[in-house]
Amino acid sequence: MVDAPLLALHGISRSFGAGPVLDGLSLSISAGERRGLIGPNGAGKTTLINLITGKLRPDSGRVLYRGLDITDLPPHRRARLGIGRSFQILSLFGEASVGENIRGALLAKHGIGTTVARRLSSLEPIFAESEQIAALAGLLPFLGERVDTLPYGLQRRLDIALVTAQEPELVILDEPAAGLSAAETRDLIDLLEAIIRGCTLILVEHDMDVVYALSDRITVLDYGCVLTEGTPAEVNADPAVRRVYLGEETG
Repeated sequence: MVDAPLLALHGISRSFGAGPVLDGLSLSISAGERRGLIGPNGAGKTTLINLITGKLRPDSGRVLYRGLDITDLPPHRRARLGIGRSFQILSLFGEASVGENIRGALLAKHGIGTTVARRLSSLEPIFAESEQIAALAGLLPFLGERVDTLPYGLQRRLDIALVTAQEPELVILDEPAAGLSAAETRDLIDLLEAIIRGCTLILVEHDMDVVYALSDRITVLDYGCVLTEGTPAEVNADPAVRRVYLGEETG
């Protein structure tokens, strides 16, 4: 018997105004798979992520996670099931330190409050865990630094660290290399290789070097539908992909 996919979307449609953004889209992702999601602007990538994470509801179709129908679940319920995501626009607490940002994510994960009456000793495991996460993300030297004083590349690292701090089973990254230099992008690939090991990944990214480096399979969207799907080599060689997404003429 073939194992059921970790995530399955069946006949997903979603419209805004007059036209559909997603049109009967179906997609399945296995546990442990790393899936790149690419397509031209307006292809429906962000809408699809928002439907998976619960920010949006489909007009029709179903979203299944571990075989459970989560189509109508709100985002916080999906997060508790193991779905975590980053955003293209960073949403960090700029006036807080790196450590405070990480500890805040950990406190939320563990359901721990921070009342004045709480003894500092009870938070020691949180401090220790935050240091481990910071070290894995290459942020340990900056633990006490205010986030808004850090270079953009380090802020990107922190954003990803906050996602992985929740220990999600499915990690969804939306344009993690946006705004990074070539050197920072290479460092990001190494970071992601290290910290998403063992997780299932959906990667939305325009930088094809990042997509090819991190994806087992790639799904190409065009006008709200799946244009094609395959390994990086198969997608790279597909004439339709080269014409629609990479902008190349085919003979």
